[in-house]
Amino acid sequence: MTAIVTTLFRVLNAENFKEDIADSATSVYVGIGKSDVWSLTTSDTTDTVPFTPADAIDDFGEAYQNLIGLKLIGSSDVSHVIPRHTWTSGNSYYSWDSNDESIYDKAFYVITSEFKVYKCIKAGGSASTVQPTQTFTDPQTESDGYSWKYMFSTGVADAEKFLTTSYMPVKTVPLDFVSDAAAEAALSEADYAQYLNQKGSRDSSTVKGIERVVVTAGGTGYTSAPTVTITGDGTGATATAAIAAGQVTAVTITAKGTNYTVVDITFSGGGGSDAGARGVLSPPSGHGVDPISELGAFFVSINSQLSGTEGGDLTVGNDFRQIALIKNPTNYGTTTISTATTLKATRYLDFASGVTVTDYQVDELLVGQTSGAQAYVVEINAGTGLIYFHQNAKTGYTSFIDGEDILGQTSNTTGALEAAAAVGNPEMQRGSGKIVFLENRNPINRTATQIEDIKIIIEF
Repeated sequence: MTAIVTTLFRVLNAENFKEDIADSATSVYVGIGKSDVWSLTTSDTTDTVPFTPADAIDDFGEAYQNLIGLKLIGSSDVSHVIPRHTWTSGNSYYSWDSNDESIYDKAFYVITSEFKVYKCIKAGGSASTVQPTQTFTDPQTESDGYSWKYMFSTGVADAEKFLTTSYMPVKTVPLDFVSDAAAEAALSEADYAQYLNQKGSRDSSTVKGIERVVVTAGGTGYTSAPTVTITGDGTGATATAAIAAGQVTAVTITAKGTNYTVVDITFSGGGGSDAGARGVLSPPSGHGVDPISELGAFFVSINSQLSGTEGGDLTVGNDFRQIALIKNPTNYGTTTISTATTLKATRYLDFASGVTVTDYQVDELLVGQTSGAQAYVVEINAGTGLIYFHQNAKTGYTSFIDGEDILGQTSNTTGALEAAAAVGNPEMQRGSGKIVFLENRNPINRTATQIEDIKIIIEF
């Protein structure tokens, strides 16, 4: 028995994930963590190459412990994306082909210097030398022989958030508005222009017509061009054949017809036999109607900007080495799904009155002199007298004890904890929710004036 997972299924999964983020009942956060170096022991303070995360419960548990803080992802922070192919004069591009199972791995579409996106309906005989600029509903052929279908223009906001050297955003604008006026009122200028193009493509008299025919067998013995007959579930397509040396060498579409989802092409007359050809079908809705499906957008990009302390929950003056996506974490000590814009994920130590916490150092190892507990300093808050910390496999998970002395291994500072309630909890319940993405990186330092632009690409 043989089976496949289709590209449409992968695109659907990407769409479901994007809709999940937009759902008010779901919370997806980007989390940053691991302020300590990539090493295996507390005595080794030199960063190594980031460890490769494993798809294993142990690694997820460790990532929860490493967390520093989280920021909620909104619907505007996520987009379908596809590998970027920038139109360049002298490059060759692939024609769209409904029978090519690897088409989505090929450069059959481009983004131009004007940030317009086109699908190649028919490639020229050699390299492309004319950048398309038109925005017509139907495919247009340039002087270099390339035929391009205008898909959409990438808006400024989408370009700033999701366009990279490797990926480009793609969207499908809903067409279920009661009128064009309603669509114009609801959509941005760029999205309304795309709406009109998608609608025009859907309503074209040649929607799902036959744009191209591929000769699969030239046959033999043709003394004149045979008659081409096109049959299928659509109507109106016609074509003519060209011959050379007794063989059919090309088939030219003279009328595209409309509404074909299956097609059969046969030849008759001309004195020869055994020629064969196949028609290249459009995507199910027609070219330009559903860009997400048509361009195989089974990638999703998440863009989150971390600005300063984000209200105090994301420390500055330290670095991080892990990025995670966590779905539906809960507030500490509850089963309530978190909805706050940001969450502080570290525990803290509350020191006794008179202890100068600024004598300790960020990133140093703290050791409880009674408990033997160890932890790394993530953040020092001089105003509240609190030190935020995290533990992991290197430090172990022994708990600190109220009232004990805490020794900083680098600063050689010793201070006593409060006699009661000295160990505070994070805002989120560690281990809650589901980690759906985990990435280990080289250290990224945070400062009060810096904005981290975190981009995550997920392939479904």
